[in-house]
Amino acid sequence: MIFRKRSAKLFILISLLLCFISGYGCKKNTKEVKKQISPSSYLYIFALENIRDSGFETVVIKDFAKQNNIGLRINLFPDLSVLMRTLSNPDYQGKVDIVMGLDNSFFYDTDSSSYFAPVPEVSLQEIRYEIPKDSEHCLIPYASANLSFIYDSKKFPEPPHSFGELQDSKYYSQLAICDPSECGLGRSTLLWTIALFSEQGYEQLWSSLNKNIYKIYPNPTLCLDAIRTGKCGLMIGYNTIPAWLNELYPSEAHIKSIIPEEGSFLYVESAALCNDAPNKDTALKFLNYLISPNSQQFVIYKLGMMPVNGRTPLPTSFAHIPAIIYSHNNRLEQQPVQDSLQVWISKWNRMMYGNNRF
Repeated sequence: MIFRKRSAKLFILISLLLCFISGYGCKKNTKEVKKQISPSSYLYIFALENIRDSGFETVVIKDFAKQNNIGLRINLFPDLSVLMRTLSNPDYQGKVDIVMGLDNSFFYDTDSSSYFAPVPEVSLQEIRYEIPKDSEHCLIPYASANLSFIYDSKKFPEPPHSFGELQDSKYYSQLAICDPSECGLGRSTLLWTIALFSEQGYEQLWSSLNKNIYKIYPNPTLCLDAIRTGKCGLMIGYNTIPAWLNELYPSEAHIKSIIPEEGSFLYVESAALCNDAPNKDTALKFLNYLISPNSQQFVIYKLGMMPVNGRTPLPTSFAHIPAIIYSHNNRLEQQPVQDSLQVWISKWNRMMYGNNRF
């Protein structure tokens, strides 16, 4: 009798153990099956480093890939010139789908249709009317800002109101700027001064500004950091920066912007479909997603610029930015700029770096 009871207990224990092992194996197999699910499509993107540094990659690009079961590959570059040289390399032909970070100043010097395909499938009806549209419909804008003087109101309660005042000696070694050879903001700044003062006058302006330049930076983030850490009190940058700081870092409300009396220059960043994109349908879906109000809200919080989609809700600080600001982009014609831009940049480099101050 005792033997039977012991046998029954042993049978029950062995049964429970087998069920446990079987259940664990089923769960494990389920997980393995999930891991083996292949992406429904792929997307290969070239972009600038700030797309990752800002967090935009995570909340927009990776979120799109997750929602649509897309296999994602992203190559990041320090500046647009390096990106475009890599894109031109035969090793990458027929492999890249999308390029991001294409600023409008770069395409004064480059024909977009040489690299990118028209995308009539992507509607621009919701894009704000003041954003210039690419006549070839190759460039899809996703972020914009007007150039302005950014200043620390603790250091300068009364900022410079014009480029003339910016030359004043009281701003000696206080101005941070971006290098036109290395980033879109720097190139746009140079073109802004040429649009305002002509090919003859811009050299005189920069020669006069030279003494007031604290340092030349390769990108806008480092430029802004110089003001935020108190190294200098001025920079030429996006007029949206103070609004972005006010939303995320309210204690830095002393950093403000002013559009100079001469007028501004509109800076626009775009994305484009490569001519030989291997995953065209997925790429088109991404471009539509990029300019949707849901994605555009992250242009505000991650890139610190204005969304281009007019239906995007704006936080209070951004809502107070004037919707239309007089800009001088239309003073520049593409062909003359294309013929002269590299000469202008070379002259600028000699003026700025020739005295070994930077």
